[in-house]
Amino acid sequence: MCGIHLIFDKNQQLTPEQPSAITQMLQSSRERGPDAQGVKALPMLGGSLHLGSNRLQIIDPHTRANQPMSSADGRYWLCFNGTIYNYFELRNKLLSQGVQFTTQSDTEVLLYMLITKGAEALEDLNGMFALLFYDQKEQKLLAARDRFGMKPLYYADQNDFLIFSSEAKGIIASGLLEKKLHEAAIQDYLCLRYVRPPYTFFEQVYQLPPGHCMEIKDQKKAVIRSFAKPPERIEAPSEEAALTKTEELLKDAVLNHLVGDANCGLFLSGGVDSTLLLSLIKEMGAHPVPTFSIINNRKEGAYGTEDYRFAGKAAAMYGSHHYELDLESSMLHQYHEAFMSQIDQPVGDSAAFMTYMLSAEVKKIAGVALNGAGADEIFAGYNRHQAFHRYLSHYDAFIRFSSLLKTGSSWLPTGFSHPLRKKFRLLKKLGQSLDKDPGQTFINFISDAAFSTSCHQRLAIKSGTTDQTEFVEKWLYAALEHELQNYLPADVLSLSDTMSMARSLEMRMPYLDLPLATYLRSLPAEFRMKHGKKWMLRSLLEARGGKIFTQRSKEGFGLPFGQWLRSGEAAYIRQTLQQKEQLIYQYVSHEQILKLLQEHHQKRADHSQSLWSIWVLANWLQLHFS
Repeated sequence: MCGIHLIFDKNQQLTPEQPSAITQMLQSSRERGPDAQGVKALPMLGGSLHLGSNRLQIIDPHTRANQPMSSADGRYWLCFNGTIYNYFELRNKLLSQGVQFTTQSDTEVLLYMLITKGAEALEDLNGMFALLFYDQKEQKLLAARDRFGMKPLYYADQNDFLIFSSEAKGIIASGLLEKKLHEAAIQDYLCLRYVRPPYTFFEQVYQLPPGHCMEIKDQKKAVIRSFAKPPERIEAPSEEAALTKTEELLKDAVLNHLVGDANCGLFLSGGVDSTLLLSLIKEMGAHPVPTFSIINNRKEGAYGTEDYRFAGKAAAMYGSHHYELDLESSMLHQYHEAFMSQIDQPVGDSAAFMTYMLSAEVKKIAGVALNGAGADEIFAGYNRHQAFHRYLSHYDAFIRFSSLLKTGSSWLPTGFSHPLRKKFRLLKKLGQSLDKDPGQTFINFISDAAFSTSCHQRLAIKSGTTDQTEFVEKWLYAALEHELQNYLPADVLSLSDTMSMARSLEMRMPYLDLPLATYLRSLPAEFRMKHGKKWMLRSLLEARGGKIFTQRSKEGFGLPFGQWLRSGEAAYIRQTLQQKEQLIYQYVSHEQILKLLQEHHQKRADHSQSLWSIWVLANWLQLHFS
């Protein structure tokens, strides 16, 4: 796990007298790899290539595995961030072809895979990765990012420079690009709480999309293409066959993700995803992993989660040494400046702060942590998936009574704590989202209603069918794929990577293991929703005595921010948002935010998600552009 950087100086603009741009980039992301640092300068197409790497030692911690790594003859060079889970298998194939290794690292295996197969090797990789590979003899450069976007890779292509970095702010740190705000990104963020690839909050800085590579072969022209093939769709198997296959692939995934020379822990919420991972680790006889939970006060249950009830029970049932971090509102006050300084690209999801805090606890004991990211997207686990499925299945009825549902749901009380608050929030969201166009309905489900006018996203497919079964399947499958290509990389994986790496912790996601994810994506969407959200995972966990965990409501991983906003300790948050001179009010109505604050404070509505999103953006803008 590393921070990787590259500068292609196309016209030899960098001089020895200038401060080292690549060194400045390395310094900006030192927390990504505090164990070793390396640089290398090479000629390329009449200019020069500068490689840099910050290394976090996870597999083969010896200095011989440091980066940038070269082939024995010095022709090929690699900077790599991530982990290749099938590197043992690939290593054995290369050994049979006569390749000789000098390290035990997955980096060297990846280097020789790229040497022998070029860009075609990307299709063979099961793992999370961002990589920069250079053939000095042919003067060819290859950059690539894994299929799901687990590891980030940013770039800026200028007349004089092509720059890559693991962080957008790493590119800015080079000093070779003027820092300008990409104002259009703010509208995207207000709607979705993230910015969709390939864009960022900085002008002329882009994300390489998941599953894509960039090649420069001649004349200094960059060509971007997808290397990730869509899964081949199959007919729905029997439930027994699907569960057997999924169980087999999930066990392989768990074992794959436990590889390495660093201790491994598990983020445990007591929900289906993480509890099933823990049960499988115990069942397969793997070395017990410590588990970690961040829990809120029981009095905040209606605004937080009930992890305090279930995480400890899961740890006790499946035999882990369990650590809990009690979440208090004072923590946000105490750590918010440090937290904000680590945000590379704003994500309006309070799970970011929780990941930041919990990662610090895990790092005291382990260098690697597993989490359940990706399970909801692949196994159809979000409440909005269930709501969209019901809408599609009863489309005519929903459209006929949409006005009544909109009006009725608007009266549901969600602004104060009561036993049905969370269910009322879901029903209100359903009522607000209904539209005759299924694509627009789903976009409404995933958008922030407070800023819906900012949303220009579309979900459109060619349904062209009167068959109800086909109608439901096409739209539901499109919605799940949309989540995989947008929300997963830009929200869930982005915050997981940024906040864990801020603590020099490697985060791994077994549910995104390639064989497992490919199989699930090949199944009909309707089959994945056949018995409700994540029915396949629930069945596997219940077979291991975990019914108590499958029956709890879906809650997510977020702060009780709505409760905190009304407390005296959160006065500084309200004061920030009330200041009209804040940069954010060049793009958002000050009166609108004051109205949201007032309605929330008076318990007339729950605007906690919208206000968290705005507060994060306001702080980030002040930090970078004030």
